[in-house]
Amino acid sequence: MLKHAKLKVVFLIYAALVLFLIVSIVLGVNIGSVNINPISTFKIIVNNTLHTNIFKSTWDTSTEAIIWNLRFPKVLVAGLVGAGLALAGIFMQVLTKNPLADPYILGISSGASTGAVLALLIGTFPFIGSVSVEAGSFVGAIITVVIVFGISGQAWKSGTTRLVLVGMAVSALFSAITNFIIFVTPDSHKVTSAMFWMTGSFAGVNWTNVLPAFISLLLGVLVSLCLSSRLDAMLLGEEMAKIRGVNTKKIRIVIILLSTLITGVMVSMSGIIGFVGLVIPHIGRLIMGATHSRMIPFSLLVGASFMIWADCLARTIVSPEEIPVGVITAIIGVPFFLAMMKKSKYGFGGH
Repeated sequence: MLKHAKLKVVFLIYAALVLFLIVSIVLGVNIGSVNINPISTFKIIVNNTLHTNIFKSTWDTSTEAIIWNLRFPKVLVAGLVGAGLALAGIFMQVLTKNPLADPYILGISSGASTGAVLALLIGTFPFIGSVSVEAGSFVGAIITVVIVFGISGQAWKSGTTRLVLVGMAVSALFSAITNFIIFVTPDSHKVTSAMFWMTGSFAGVNWTNVLPAFISLLLGVLVSLCLSSRLDAMLLGEEMAKIRGVNTKKIRIVIILLSTLITGVMVSMSGIIGFVGLVIPHIGRLIMGATHSRMIPFSLLVGASFMIWADCLARTIVSPEEIPVGVITAIIGVPFFLAMMKKSKYGFGGH
């Protein structure tokens, strides 16, 4: 009876989070410089999603274009990025067995940022031609991972301390390279765009970004849920995980590959947005416990809703200007994280 009651509570929490996410998407699409009725927003989204006029059109074509072509893909990508960073944060905390780890601990974000800034400021390269920000960011992330693991050698297979230290050093190197590139670029307009992107923005997002973000997140979710019991065992330590029959080396490889893919794709679309992958997994463990089969879906839903509202705040606080999303997530995330860390016995179990 007690187990049934707990499952009912978990189901109600998931249902409430799904409902809140749907409301967040509708209101996130509705918020902007042009005032649009939320009911009309909902009807436009439903009609275009189902490719049929379930609801009679009572709005003009310009309103529909704003909702469907501009705002809706932006909100979708914001939600996908929030969920993706939360999942990558879970992976990194399992990999390092460190509750302070986040998606950027191996320097992936710094490498992605360097690649993106090069694409933004230069754009065209010899023998390659024009390179998009997304492509530059993803290539930068891949190069970073190759360097980190190349320097770490085989030592990372028996532990993660060397891997993390190398990642931190490489991250600092790429950050310095990025700052140097910005410093020597004469075009002030391009420099401003690069600086804004580095602190997080969904300003340039469109429908072409939705599918890559969705596919990378879906792959990560499916694999993580299939490996949830093994991820639980990894938090118990190397020896305990092996006793339970977990091939820790293979799990680490899977975690690293998925984290690289998800972080590289998400950063290419949003820029550097901190604290989402650090704070959201902690909230998941505090509320749902350390069991990944329950904590992962919770973190995904919370991360998606959090990022949507962070983007809404970024767009409205000093409207018509837009604040970088990374500023909003830091302002909200830092006090919350510090308050949480005051719990001296806090750990993976949420004690």
